[in-house]
Amino acid sequence: MIYSLYGKVSLIDENTVVVNTGAMAFEVVCSTFTTYSLCASAEPQTILTYLQVKEDAMCLYGFSGRKEKLLFNNLLSVSGVGPKMAITVLSGIPLDDLVKAISGSDIKTLSAIKGLGKKTAERIVLELNGKFGGEGSLETILSGDNSSKANSVPLKKEMQEAIEVLVSTGLSKASASEIVKNNYVDGMTSEQLVVSCFKNLK
Repeated sequence: MIYSLYGKVSLIDENTVVVNTGAMAFEVVCSTFTTYSLCASAEPQTILTYLQVKEDAMCLYGFSGRKEKLLFNNLLSVSGVGPKMAITVLSGIPLDDLVKAISGSDIKTLSAIKGLGKKTAERIVLELNGKFGGEGSLETILSGDNSSKANSVPLKKEMQEAIEVLVSTGLSKASASEIVKNNYVDGMTSEQLVVSCFKNLK
């Protein structure tokens, strides 16, 4: 099992990236959000992975962090959802919004994801809903206790500019604001903040 890769991204083609680890270069399928995060830095990066082994092929899937990989693994537990469909779901909606949609049984939001039908959206809610919501749930583990930190940071010009960039990639304004507040360090430029946000979009 390949747990992770560390190296520079040498090629990006839609939802596929090539990670050069030095001795080898790996082709990795990623969500849109992970692809954006990898674009944000030219430095070597760590990408968590999932290796799918079939009789006629092997495919490596990559994730920007533990949160995305955990959601991916949970989606795979849903009947009828394979790795490609799981990546489609992760590409169609920000992680925080996905958790809220599942925990809130929001079939309409899930069905709006391109490539995801209503019946599959209903199965995702039916089979995963019990894992989300409540103390000690998967939702709590994924979100963490960041509310006090996020609410205590006032919005500065650099933060507002970073929020606009994140929203332009498909994040909701609420999710973008929380991510920016949790990543802002005094003195950061908006560009530095955006890079930090994409690196920690987990």
